[in-house]
Amino acid sequence: MKYKNALCIHPQRKEISDIGIVPPLGLEHIASAIKDFVERIVIIDMRFENDALAFIDNTTDLICISINWWHEEKEVKQLINSLPKNVKTIVGGRYATENVDEFFKDCPNIDIIVRGDGEEIVRDILQEKPLTEITGISYRNNGSVIHNAPRSLSKVMDNIYPDRSLRRYKYTVKLQDLDLGIEWDTISSSRGCPFSCKYCDFSSNPHGEKRNWSARSPESVIEELKTIKARYVGFTDDNMTNDLKRVERLCDLLIEEKIDKIYFINTRLNIAARPDLVEKIYKAGFRVLLVGLESTQDRMLKAMQKGFTTKQAMEWAKVLNRYNFFIHGYFIIGNLGEKEDEMMQIPSYARKLGVDTLGLSQLRIRRYSPLLHVIKDMPNYHIGSDGKVYSDEYSVAHLKQIRRRVTREFYSLPHILRIIKKMILLRVLTPNLFYKGIKGIVLVIKKMIKKRRKKINSVKASA
Repeated sequence: MKYKNALCIHPQRKEISDIGIVPPLGLEHIASAIKDFVERIVIIDMRFENDALAFIDNTTDLICISINWWHEEKEVKQLINSLPKNVKTIVGGRYATENVDEFFKDCPNIDIIVRGDGEEIVRDILQEKPLTEITGISYRNNGSVIHNAPRSLSKVMDNIYPDRSLRRYKYTVKLQDLDLGIEWDTISSSRGCPFSCKYCDFSSNPHGEKRNWSARSPESVIEELKTIKARYVGFTDDNMTNDLKRVERLCDLLIEEKIDKIYFINTRLNIAARPDLVEKIYKAGFRVLLVGLESTQDRMLKAMQKGFTTKQAMEWAKVLNRYNFFIHGYFIIGNLGEKEDEMMQIPSYARKLGVDTLGLSQLRIRRYSPLLHVIKDMPNYHIGSDGKVYSDEYSVAHLKQIRRRVTREFYSLPHILRIIKKMILLRVLTPNLFYKGIKGIVLVIKKMIKKRRKKINSVKASA
């Protein structure tokens, strides 16, 4: 059977971060995977659209929806329930995989939920393979929900990547509500992670299977990069530099093909153990390194199974700082057993490492996190309805206060000037963008002042 008209929907209306709107890459992979079985495919992003129903007509016979985040859950379910019940509706994505039964219960017109990697599974479905024989799906059968066995995940495919001719929108970098007009794109060159950090919850879902690290060939990645018009490209890989020989081959091809772009990657600091490769990475265009540092304390890093110490981090950072990389360091506020004075060491520690910007997040435990078993034995720790962890000693409000203090201490005026200088050297900051950036900062400050005044007035009114 060949379907006539497939509608692929990214259902969330708001971005989860303030850096800009990220292309729905997973959904675009699914769209590419089903091209052989559908006459027409339309991809819509509800961050740009008001009404999904406007894209449905009497030829629409397939709807695919990707749900990866917990925010706007109520609104997403309302959107699903507004769709025609007579059209086959397939839902996938990380958040749907974590909450299969809830989505079936709250959304009666969902036919199938794809758990985990979806490209192979959705092709099996559209080829009319009996549902009982398709691993990695949950589906309705005579009023019951059937959970088939998890699918053994095969190697990431080289030949399926987004067909950007199907894309209806331009994705740009934003500063709060200000669009800087910098077009950017994303690419997935590998999936999974070989590590088992304690706060990571990928491996404990009974409906899924932990994705071991698997990568596309460098040649395949190059072919996709040739289709990307944007100059700034972010790799969505959890750990893009896991296989250093592969990274070296990719860099050689980028240099050989003279593909002139600036790349953002998630990496571990231990790439600095290969100074020769670090030089090649920089030459190939990799300029922004997103690094999980998590804590300033060795005992915390050991408990998380991060695989390095603060001393090693310092040594590796020296190698990276020989080049003009822009380093974004991720830290967790409120690690189990961590004290306030230790959290407040983040600004000085990060600056010593040469970190340019901070990504601070409060410790959050999701449904299948291994830390759930740890917290059971720590009665003074609690998990909020949003998954954020707090304790009798450090409330949610207190942890927010610590986070704000860390931010204020890190972003001193000299450090901000250093960031501006580096962005100019990276050819990211032009005079026009500098003006827009200043305008954006002013808007952010006004927003903060307005929020502060509203809070003060609320306190006065209740006094």
